[in-house]
Amino acid sequence: MRVIYTKDQLQEVVEAYSNVDAFVFDVETLGTHRGDPRQNKVVWIALATYDRVDVIPMGHPNGDYIRTDYPLLPSAHLRVEKGLELRPQDYSKDERKATKVFSEPPAQLTPAEVFKALKPLLMGDKVKGGHNLKFDLQSVAKYVGKLPEPTFFCTLNAAFILNNQDRNALGLDDCLKREFNYDMVKGVGKEIEKHSFDEVATYAGLDAEWTWKLYLHYSDKLKKDGLFGIFSLEMDVLQVICEMELRGADIDVDQLSNLKSDLEKQLEDTKGQIYALAGKPFNINSVPEKQRLLFTSKKEGGRGIKPTVLTPAGKTHAEKGNQLTVHDFSVSEPAMEKFRGRDALVDALMNYSDLNKLLTTYVIPYLGGDITRTLAGKSKIVAKESLLYKGRIHTDFVQYGAETGRFSSRNPNLQNVPAPHTSNGKAIRNLFVAPPGHKLIVADYSQIEPRIIASFSQDRTMVSAYLNGEDIYTAIGNTMGVDRKAGKVLVLSLAYGVGPDKIANEIGCSLTEARNLLDTFSKKFPAVNLYKKRIINDCRRQSPIPFARTLLNRRRYLPDLRSREQWKRARAERQAFNTVIQGSAADLIKVAMVRARNMVPAESSLILTVHDELVTIAPSHLADETAESIRLAMEGITALKVPMLADVKIVSRWGEAK
Repeated sequence: MRVIYTKDQLQEVVEAYSNVDAFVFDVETLGTHRGDPRQNKVVWIALATYDRVDVIPMGHPNGDYIRTDYPLLPSAHLRVEKGLELRPQDYSKDERKATKVFSEPPAQLTPAEVFKALKPLLMGDKVKGGHNLKFDLQSVAKYVGKLPEPTFFCTLNAAFILNNQDRNALGLDDCLKREFNYDMVKGVGKEIEKHSFDEVATYAGLDAEWTWKLYLHYSDKLKKDGLFGIFSLEMDVLQVICEMELRGADIDVDQLSNLKSDLEKQLEDTKGQIYALAGKPFNINSVPEKQRLLFTSKKEGGRGIKPTVLTPAGKTHAEKGNQLTVHDFSVSEPAMEKFRGRDALVDALMNYSDLNKLLTTYVIPYLGGDITRTLAGKSKIVAKESLLYKGRIHTDFVQYGAETGRFSSRNPNLQNVPAPHTSNGKAIRNLFVAPPGHKLIVADYSQIEPRIIASFSQDRTMVSAYLNGEDIYTAIGNTMGVDRKAGKVLVLSLAYGVGPDKIANEIGCSLTEARNLLDTFSKKFPAVNLYKKRIINDCRRQSPIPFARTLLNRRRYLPDLRSREQWKRARAERQAFNTVIQGSAADLIKVAMVRARNMVPAESSLILTVHDELVTIAPSHLADETAESIRLAMEGITALKVPMLADVKIVSRWGEAK
């Protein structure tokens, strides 16, 4: 490992890495927002390739470690006032309060000097690798003026593609332990300002060195397992989401502030209504208090509601044969939904919950402010820093967010924005706007999961409905003698892998009726049932671990398909079919994203993806052209045997699309 201090040394690095086909790099950052690539400060970059590792500091604040200063205890200040000599016991022993003292750091190159030299390398055609590469790409983008050019190789994504059984074990240290039985040094990268120059140099160098080894290892493994194709798609998608996150989505800040005030007023009014119905004030956010109020008898001062849905703890108590109490029953939204419209207090509580969720999940995190959290009956105020940056939201899209390959997102989680046809969903979506002189193009796949089911199973009724331009949910309902809603719930229950209890809640029928509907569906649509059985059997035959495969050969390992426990096998069977359908839908939307990014005018930009929906911003005069390009990108994928249709709308606010 070499530490680079001079321009001459830096130039030699550039020349050496220009002669290889691939390299990896990793950055270390400082600043209050070190986790935000738009705001952090890159102070180290480490590079590795065949038989070499180079570490480049550019502003590390510390030299060698000298000593640790511990603060005085409060009691010791009296000795200072009296002029008495301080003793060892007068100092705190708390490491969290201690301050490490370092010598002056060595002379280092500046970020401007380093990235000017590295820019041709980063913008060249070499394979650029890294672990959680998205963060590193975005962190250097502000120094080189744009996102580095592909080809990319993210070892974190590779780990997920190769084995997605544990999405919580994808960190570099997890991967190295699993693949090489190597234990990484931990804790340095998150607080480099607390470590000496040499400590960080060693840490950064080892990070790059082992990431390079992981790159070589995973490259071979992906090819050997036949997974390089789906991995290559994910790397194309990585470029798209990097660009989306860096650009961000414009927010109407004034409307956001007004929405906050309006919601706070509605919550206060609803709280008064709840107290009046309950006959007393209580902690509305306390689960135990709501359980006592709703489920105890009227003689005991409760509402006398007969609960039916057990909490996880309640299920355990029931299995052990313990006597159940009101605290064993759930007051969650799904559990209380069946009582909506039957009890005024339940209605008011659910309205309060909806409003509070809107305020605390979306509005306050966007704008910043205090949120009251209740845990074990105790309330605590949590301060939330605004997620807005220069008037935009930059959500973090996670490619490994779900085993099926679906995206998740965080800071904020846009995948959980309420449905657009609801007032809450429309209120949130209308905060996302096109700036002056621009339009939003919102494109949404129409019924993509049922289309995949129809295409893969070749069920005559379903295929015929699509080829004739019929509404699939109505066609299913008519075939079964139920309404459209029930038809939709039944087909989507297959796609999402849910059981009869969920179907019963959605339709508003008994568990027995839900099971009968599923049996009827199997008889009326035998091709779907046969296809489902074929998928499960195919998955179970895979060796050494059973796995499901999507349209583009994404895998989800399901060891429980061979479990001796029936409930585990049943769950794994639902997951197998769900993975093929939902995972294939994820494959298709990702292909569409890449196609759309390459087909829209250069002045237009993708900014959001939510489930099967793409949101693009375009100059007003290019809105029609952009909309048509996106339509062609989404509908032009010929992977299915039924037409793929996209609903494309040109709007000023996201919420106007529905």
